[in-house]
Amino acid sequence: MLDLENIESLSLEFGRKYVAPYADAIDKEARFPKEAYAELKKQGFTGLLVPKEFGGSGGNCQNHALVCYNIARFDASSALCYMMHNVATAVLCAFGTLKQKEEFLPQIAKGEITFALAYSESGSGTHFGSPDITETTDGAFRILNGRKSFVTSAEKADYYLTYTNSCEVSGGKNNWITPNSLQGLIHEEGVWNGLGMRGNVSKPVRYENVRLETKRYLLGRDGEGGTHAGLVAMYFVVGLGAVYSGVGQSAYECALNHCKSRKYTDGSSLADKELVRIHIANLYTKTQSQIALVKEAARAFDCGDSNAACKIFASRINATELVMQICELAMRLGGGKAYSKLLPLERYLRDAMASQVMAPSLDVLQVWLSDALLAKE
Repeated sequence: MLDLENIESLSLEFGRKYVAPYADAIDKEARFPKEAYAELKKQGFTGLLVPKEFGGSGGNCQNHALVCYNIARFDASSALCYMMHNVATAVLCAFGTLKQKEEFLPQIAKGEITFALAYSESGSGTHFGSPDITETTDGAFRILNGRKSFVTSAEKADYYLTYTNSCEVSGGKNNWITPNSLQGLIHEEGVWNGLGMRGNVSKPVRYENVRLETKRYLLGRDGEGGTHAGLVAMYFVVGLGAVYSGVGQSAYECALNHCKSRKYTDGSSLADKELVRIHIANLYTKTQSQIALVKEAARAFDCGDSNAACKIFASRINATELVMQICELAMRLGGGKAYSKLLPLERYLRDAMASQVMAPSLDVLQVWLSDALLAKE
């Protein structure tokens, strides 16, 4: 169980010790952050959102955002994989039956199992709330057929929270607790070679007559998956805002340290130049704006504020737009060292570029926010 009062220092120290040493290798090899994930499970971070009565830490959305942010300061891929697990856990905590909670939540709290999201599909693009995957009923079982296009932590997570169209409730959606080892689950190899976020090992997963025991694996009630998806969106969007705020903070710190240490023959440093100092002030302001709005959005959600959804959408839009600006300017300040990859800024820039297309994309989020702000009364 984590000490939530000290979660900021705990997660920051965790990132320094268990994430930072492997960040370069994860990016270069495009491999899953296995070292960080093993420690996340061992030290109880995967049980952050699990209620205390099931052995977890009983954390909230603010804790979720803060841990994702601090891990992302060292490696965005590690933070992204962890964030997906938290989202699925939050949905299980909110909508699972008592029997499902008793079966799965203690295992999550102990670090015995982890989850991933199987939501995105090629047919709906970044509108992951509109799945094509189908169900059919076969006695006590439900048969799933379809294809999920990007499953983060594919084959590394033990279960996929799979979003489908209900075959029993007209217009209804479902979430399924899907073991990754079931017959008929086919992981497509050689597809993921990301420009950024290279360690999330995202893979397409085909569901070919995948049989799931309905009573055990259907999350909550049949057809209520659309309600689940609303909660998924809240934790997911906050988490992504936190991840990209962490990337922005790392880029700022790298640029700051470079400007202080880059010396000229006359003994002055890059940081002595007035224009550079203005740029550093600009970077600092943007990084503070990123995480401040994410924290406020998470607080609003935890407190049940009526405008929480608007703040959550805005926080991700803000973090996405700013992280690209931050990394671009940091690269400019890094100069030849940045472009020759002697600084990690190039990795931060590539990770930042993914922020605008990762579902729900920047454009979709702006539509969501405008719809929420202009909703008819």
